[in-house]
Amino acid sequence: MENYTEYINDYFAGSLNPEERKNFEKQMEQNKNFAEEVAFFLAAKHALKEELADEKKEWFRQLASQNVTLSVKTRSAPVRKMWVYRLAAAAVFVGVVFFSWSLFFHTSTSPNQMADKYISTHLEDLGVNMGLTVKESIEEGKRLYNLKQYDSALQVFEEIIQRDASNSDAKTNAGLTCLRLGNYDKALMYFQQLEKYTLYANPAKFYQALTLMKRNQPGDKEQARRLLNDVIEQHLDKEQDAQQLLNKKW
Repeated sequence: MENYTEYINDYFAGSLNPEERKNFEKQMEQNKNFAEEVAFFLAAKHALKEELADEKKEWFRQLASQNVTLSVKTRSAPVRKMWVYRLAAAAVFVGVVFFSWSLFFHTSTSPNQMADKYISTHLEDLGVNMGLTVKESIEEGKRLYNLKQYDSALQVFEEIIQRDASNSDAKTNAGLTCLRLGNYDKALMYFQQLEKYTLYANPAKFYQALTLMKRNQPGDKEQARRLLNDVIEQHLDKEQDAQQLLNKKW
């Protein structure tokens, strides 16, 4: 197993930059082996701290009772014996730490972080129909979106909307592009307009909830939960995704 000790120590010492801390926490969620390494690191650190405290107590106890300075040999034997017990306890402690750490990540995850994770997993790219190459088409906007040229992509989608205000695909993709740009109010506007359309699969309410979770202003969390509940109760598009989000604690 790869040695992560220095990396883990730097995290808890506060030596990592924000991007490195984010990557560390992402690995904690997604990499079981890494999570176990962190748990063992914390357990060993905890055991060592207790060992040193016990050694100090024993040192002063013997000084008080015998009024003599202990030799290195006298002190090392009980220390080694106690260390074996501490390591055994640490092995058990690993499970507790790992559980607590996992619980921390689930209970402390903000709506904004959950939205980020969903977006990076499901909305990183838009499906492009390679058979369509007409410039200024929705496919061109999607291509630009996938290249992370969000300003250019939004311009394409909005020009289509100007020509055809009833184009639901253009409004869906314009809303998603605004979401990636951090223009949450405009994204909500497009998704609210989309909600009025009668479509076979309409993700409008789910995307509204996702946008509110990402914006995370006062009242957004509650409204997002209401919208996700609507998606489930009304069996709307993204019902399964809505259920997964609501199953998390936030």
